[in-house]
Amino acid sequence: MSTQPRMHKVDSPDGPVRGVSVVIPTHDAEEMIAEVVAAVRAQARPGVTLEVIVVDDASGDDTAGRARAAGARVLNVPAEKAGGNPAAARNLGAQASSGDPIVFLDADCIPAPGWLDALLEAHDGGAVVVGGALDLPDDLPVSARCDYYCGWYLIHSGRPAGPVPHHPPPNLSVRREPFLQSAGFTEEAPFSYTNEERAWQAELRRRGHAIHFEPGAMAYHHNRPGWMNLLRRSYRWAYTAIPAKGSTGTARMAWMYRYPRTMMVAALPLALAHTAYICACWIRAGVWEPLLMVPAIALSRISYAAGMVAGGFWWLREGRHRLEDAPERGEELRMETSGMEDT
Repeated sequence: MSTQPRMHKVDSPDGPVRGVSVVIPTHDAEEMIAEVVAAVRAQARPGVTLEVIVVDDASGDDTAGRARAAGARVLNVPAEKAGGNPAAARNLGAQASSGDPIVFLDADCIPAPGWLDALLEAHDGGAVVVGGALDLPDDLPVSARCDYYCGWYLIHSGRPAGPVPHHPPPNLSVRREPFLQSAGFTEEAPFSYTNEERAWQAELRRRGHAIHFEPGAMAYHHNRPGWMNLLRRSYRWAYTAIPAKGSTGTARMAWMYRYPRTMMVAALPLALAHTAYICACWIRAGVWEPLLMVPAIALSRISYAAGMVAGGFWWLREGRHRLEDAPERGEELRMETSGMEDT
């Protein structure tokens, strides 16, 4: 693990106190937000102060009121960025925070006991970026369970701890100074709501900071129910997969995404291979339920393939040219994508 700055601590009469900020982006999350905030605040212990920041992205319900009542500080995404921009919400929360590390937690994730201690222990061991596990709650309907199995087969608590090329943002901790010195989450659509974390993670990896997966830092992910939701989410995640993974290298077998046309042609057979891989990952973990869901998992991978093809066409036709309209990210992405071959 890389050398990192010292953990942020404040002296008090009882000794040094470590400040930790937890940033929770939200949109129409009134049903769960109070429970999430309470579960985070329950992680407090002597020597650790918790700052919980809920960033509301144009919710039409009482998300903000319930978050405040549960003890969180509430911020609002500016109107010009609001409406489906979790990247902007996370960046706003990080800029407004005071703790070190900054922990990003989604509004549908309930931290398990010991979650915060496991994150801090990994940071104390030298990790600048720590990704926690996402586990399956007991009470989800079948469609939500299938969505969980399709999305989190590489970051559940049955996986071993160690370095990984990437970690998604629902349960993710990063040291303050390195993150604030990075480009942050990508706020430009369509990257603002899918694969928005890959650019800054690639930036930190280039500086020598490894991403560490810590299975003990577990949160229960309450996937949204509905079969159409599963297909939509799979399509949306895949839409930016080729440029996001190919340009940053923050993926397993990222080299494949550097060949957009090849990936688009191979999308359907890759969907079948991906289905088998997901099932194999869960079997290796001793979880057999996904085998009963193979048809649904295969449909989600076909939806993923469709999204990748559509996103690939977008990227080849106009996505690259849009870099000219994003000067803060343009030069960085131009350098990263200069080696991508359109074979």
